[in-house]
Amino acid sequence: MTNPATPAAPGSATWVLRRRAADRDGNPAFVCQTCGVLDHGGGDGVGGRGDDGAGGGRADARAGTGVDVDVAVVGAGPAGAVAACAAARRGLRVALIDRSTFPRDKTCGDGIGPGAVRVLRTLGLDDVLGGRRRIASVTVFGPAGERSQNPVPVIPGKSTDVFVVPRMEFDEHLFRAAVAAGAEDLSGTRYLGMSGPEGGSRTVELRDASGARRTLRARLVIGADGAYSAVRKDLVGHDRPRQKFLGIAMRAYAESRDFDADEAARTGPSMLFEFSRELLPSYGWIFPVGGGMINVGVGLPIAQLRERGLDIRELLADFVGRLRERGVHVGELREQRGHQLPAVIGMPRLAFGRAALIGDAASMINPVSGEGIAYGMTAALRLIEALPGELEDGKVLDAALAGFERDFRSDHRLHFVSCRLTMALLRHAAPASVIVRAIQNDPRALNGVFDMLFGDGRLHGTTALRVAKHALAK
Repeated sequence: MTNPATPAAPGSATWVLRRRAADRDGNPAFVCQTCGVLDHGGGDGVGGRGDDGAGGGRADARAGTGVDVDVAVVGAGPAGAVAACAAARRGLRVALIDRSTFPRDKTCGDGIGPGAVRVLRTLGLDDVLGGRRRIASVTVFGPAGERSQNPVPVIPGKSTDVFVVPRMEFDEHLFRAAVAAGAEDLSGTRYLGMSGPEGGSRTVELRDASGARRTLRARLVIGADGAYSAVRKDLVGHDRPRQKFLGIAMRAYAESRDFDADEAARTGPSMLFEFSRELLPSYGWIFPVGGGMINVGVGLPIAQLRERGLDIRELLADFVGRLRERGVHVGELREQRGHQLPAVIGMPRLAFGRAALIGDAASMINPVSGEGIAYGMTAALRLIEALPGELEDGKVLDAALAGFERDFRSDHRLHFVSCRLTMALLRHAAPASVIVRAIQNDPRALNGVFDMLFGDGRLHGTTALRVAKHALAK
C-alpha cells in the first residue's frame, strides 16, 4: 500500500488513504491521494471544516451584519433540505446554508428507498419521482455464484417502493422546495464555526464567495453537513467516527439497457447486487438511472480495505469485469467518484444545547446496505415535528431535542442491532451464500431481508429460522 505521507501517482494509491492539507483559502481539508481532489464528500453534506458553508442570494446584501433566525440548517442535502422545508412550513425563520450552489452532484448510488419515498409523500414532494418507474425486480449474486432473482416484495402494511433519481436532480428538487417554503437561500458560502449557546441563541460564523464574513444568530443550529461534518466537530470534538465505523464506496455511470424497463415484455426496471468474496461484508450494485444509463459501484469497510491492501478502483473494475463475464452489458465507466460512509453503529450524540445533528453528520447510514437518505430525511422530519411552538425557552427546546434523540434511537434500536448482526454474518462467505439461497426460495425470508436492508425493519426470529433452514438443507 502507498505510504500516506507520500503523494501517489494517479490511479495507483488505495482510495482511502488521505492526508491533511489546506484548501486555497488556507482551511484544513482532506485530499484524496489517488486523484488529488479536495473532500470528495458523501451523503448529504457540505464537506470538511472550513468548506461547509453559506452565502449567495440574499446573503450578499447582508454581508457583515448579524441576522437572527429561528433555525440555521448547515448542509442542504436531503436531510438538511427536508429540515429547512418542514421548519419553514411551520412558520419558522430558516436559513439554509451550504458551501455549494445548486444544482450540484453528490456521490451516491442514487437509490431512493421506501423510507425516503415515504417522507417525500408526506411533504407532498414526490413529484421528483414523476415519470420514473418503480424498481420492479432485484437480482442478487452470492459469493459462490448463487443467483437469486425476484420481484421486489410486497410487504403488508409497508411500502417497498424503490426509485432511482440522480442526486443532481434529487437534491436540487428538495433544496428548491425548502426555498419555496420560505427558507433563506444561503448557498454558496462556507460555514466557519459557531459559538454558544448564550443569550438564547448560537452565533454562526460564515464567509461568502467574495471572502466577506458575516455572523448569524440562530435559536437552533441543525448540522446536516455530511460525512466530514464541521458542525459535528464543533459539537462532539471530532468530525468523523472512528475508522472501524467507516465504509467507503465508489460509484460510476455507464451505458447499459439491460436494467431498463422493457415495455414489450411488460417488465419494470431492475437492480442488481453482488455479494462476492472480494467485497464481503459489503457488495457491488447496479441501479438503473434510465435512458440506457446505470449507476454502478462497490463498497467496503475502510478497515478491511486497508487490512487487505485493496484498491477501491480495482475492486470496481473487477466487479464490472465479472458482470461482463456473465453477459451483462456495461459500457465504459464515467465519473468515477468515491465517498466515505459513516455507519450508524458509530452514531454520536444527536441533541445538544440549541443544536442537533442529523443525516451523514450523525452517522445515519445503514452499515449493510449503505442507505442513508431515508434515515436522514426521516430524522429531519421528526426533529422539526418535535420542536416546541416557540424556541426562545432554552430548557423547553433542549427537552424537545432530547426527546427527539430518545425516540429516534428507541424506534430504530432493534433495526440497528439487526443491521449490526447481519454485517457480522456477511463477513463470511458461508452465511452470505445461505442468505442468498433463502431469499430465492422463501418469500417471507425475502420480505424480512429486504425490509431490513431498504426499510427500517428488523431481523425477526422467524426470518432467522427460515434462513437457518436453508443452511441445514445445504
